[in-house]
Amino acid sequence: MPLICDFVVDGCEFLRLAIGVSKALSRAGCFFLFMTETPRIREAIDPHPRGVLIRFDVAPGSTSLLVPTGFNPWRKALEAKLTEKPTKGKANLQLERALAEIFGIGADRVQVAAGLKSSRKVVLVIGVDADEAERKLAGKESSTP
Repeated sequence: MPLICDFVVDGCEFLRLAIGVSKALSRAGCFFLFMTETPRIREAIDPHPRGVLIRFDVAPGSTSLLVPTGFNPWRKALEAKLTEKPTKGKANLQLERALAEIFGIGADRVQVAAGLKSSRKVVLVIGVDADEAERKLAGKESSTP
């Protein structure tokens, strides 16, 4: 898959990688953004006995699905744009599925642990360590089915 440089934010170069969350979302033309450098990603990741906790600031109702889109240095959280509206947990489910796709794991191993009704979320990714989470979110390691 070709990678194309999109823009630079906070010293991190972002690349657009054309992969879909699922077949249905792929047909809708969803994209993920990955950072090529990881100096700030680690600040949004905390170890957990079952895996890692990742802080996100989400913008539901966006025109395209972009996970992650950047880093919020004040909240030490990754940013994400979601196409689903924040209704009946649809945006939370979309974030869980997008992260499961990035990590190459089942959606049952990704859970919004805090912020169910907030744009500030903490997501638990089960069975993943902080180093792997940093690599996957930076797009430096491909997902395996």
